[in-house]
Amino acid sequence: MQHFPIFVAMQDARVLLSGGGDAALAKLRLLLKTPARIEVFSRTPAEEIRTWHRQGRLHLIARDLQPGDLNGATLVYAADEDDALDARTEAFARAAGVLVNVVDNLAASAFITPAMVDRAPVTIAIGTEGTAPVLARKIKARLEESLPVATGVLARAAAAFRTRAEVLAHGEPRRAFWSDWFDSSGPAAHAAGNDLDKALTELLTQHIDKAATTDRVTLAWSGSDDPDLLVMKTRRALDQADVVVHDADISPAILELARREADFLPLHRPETVPPLPQLLARRAEGGRHVLYLSTCPIPVALIASLQAIGLQVTEIPGIPAEIELKKRGQA
Repeated sequence: MQHFPIFVAMQDARVLLSGGGDAALAKLRLLLKTPARIEVFSRTPAEEIRTWHRQGRLHLIARDLQPGDLNGATLVYAADEDDALDARTEAFARAAGVLVNVVDNLAASAFITPAMVDRAPVTIAIGTEGTAPVLARKIKARLEESLPVATGVLARAAAAFRTRAEVLAHGEPRRAFWSDWFDSSGPAAHAAGNDLDKALTELLTQHIDKAATTDRVTLAWSGSDDPDLLVMKTRRALDQADVVVHDADISPAILELARREADFLPLHRPETVPPLPQLLARRAEGGRHVLYLSTCPIPVALIASLQAIGLQVTEIPGIPAEIELKKRGQA
């Protein structure tokens, strides 16, 4: 990953842009969606930039960018479409320690502007390290098709309601509530023109009433190191689990599919840890969803022990290593 994706706070940001032509316009159409103070330096700005200045949407300075202008700047765009002028802006920015983007010059840029899907406050950034902008646009188009315009409205309603949803236990109960909201209840309420805060309150009541008190453990295994050979149920369990207990020889590529917020507990020598059923039960206390991921088929005795403790147990079958080897041989 040559470019690490971050989202820059723009509320009190000051963004400078040198240039007044087509490249400048393309960047400004994005930047004007933010609350940042935008300052454009150009002797010959496009009429659209002049209009935005008259409307108070940006500040137009009819001269070249100077080193002193960068004091307190958050970001700088070099968009003069002239190699010498852009190199000059880049040098000013680097000397001032300000992140700079040189339009259409990946090597000279300290950051890049990704393709974006805008469903504010939901924003999806798509980057290809500057190598395949056409692919980024294709991905953007697919995401825009799958995310309705109402996504932003539902997210704003959720943000206002978030503290009230904290009556649900952290982890699976809370995630189930929000999944229900964004997957079905929220879109239905929005389509019907219902009050979204009221719809959230009703949904929360339903989830409080049905909140499971039974601790859950999912048992899964895979004889393969290839994430593509995981069964779909195991992939979903990795995405949902609050705790992932796993044999130490589970492939890192498989563990990469788990939630970043999950707790991970590798078992380097399972026979030396406390009895596995008790370990899993302790980790599941408080309604947390625990996934135990093994490289071997799950013993029947483990399932029986967990059920005897009173845990809700889900078993997911895996793919033996010999099947993977056979597939590779056929390939």
